[in-house]
Amino acid sequence: MSTASSDQVYSFITKWGSKGSGDGQFVTPHTLAFDSLGNAYVTDTDNQRVQKFSNEGKFVTKWGSKGAGNGQFHNPEGIDVDSKGNVYVADTANSRIQKFSADGKFITKWGSKGSGNGQFSSHVHGLVIDSTDNVYVTDRFNYNIQKFSSDGKFITKWGTEGYGDGQFILPLGIDIDRFDRVYIVDQGKSTVMLFSSNGNPIPSELKPATVGANNSSVLEDVELDQSDRIYITDRGEQDIKIYQNVIYRNP
Repeated sequence: MSTASSDQVYSFITKWGSKGSGDGQFVTPHTLAFDSLGNAYVTDTDNQRVQKFSNEGKFVTKWGSKGAGNGQFHNPEGIDVDSKGNVYVADTANSRIQKFSADGKFITKWGSKGSGNGQFSSHVHGLVIDSTDNVYVTDRFNYNIQKFSSDGKFITKWGTEGYGDGQFILPLGIDIDRFDRVYIVDQGKSTVMLFSSNGNPIPSELKPATVGANNSSVLEDVELDQSDRIYITDRGEQDIKIYQNVIYRNP
């Protein structure tokens, strides 16, 4: 395992957004996802909406308001886009997933509050789409990951509360690589856990922080680029940790 070299330089390109409720403004922007054309979708959590931008940051459209109806949200967080351009949103406090067309038209939804198959706590968090458009969702306080088809049919789930293999303390960010291996930030363990697409643990040597009284890390999210470099956001240490060539002990 190795981190990116210390002399790696990134050039700032542009930025967009300011605090507010107008078009292109945000109050607690949470997660960002891109479609195949480079359009960006952002969950604007405290404005209870999704905003869409071109890859240059030009406002395209928005949808959502606070509520529990179709197309409404209560603190949306996770978001991703499938191969057909449909947009999936983790409607966190409504304990459900909503699916929309690329221009924000409501298609379907699934989920309710509970701990059964297809149910979520009031803290459904991260969401990611695999190569065949299956949907994976992290559910913080049910301590599990659930997998669904693109139309919301429950496929499988894994995880219970604990420190063992395949167990979670606080699962949050989630992403998937080109082999459909699932990467999950467990903030409670200060680590990134790896699984097959069916939930089988993959032992690896990727532990960005040490659990303990002196640990200042607060891991939040994980993203992979096209070269499978792994980017981990750390709110506690105020940095982004970058890894590549992760060692899989038993792939």
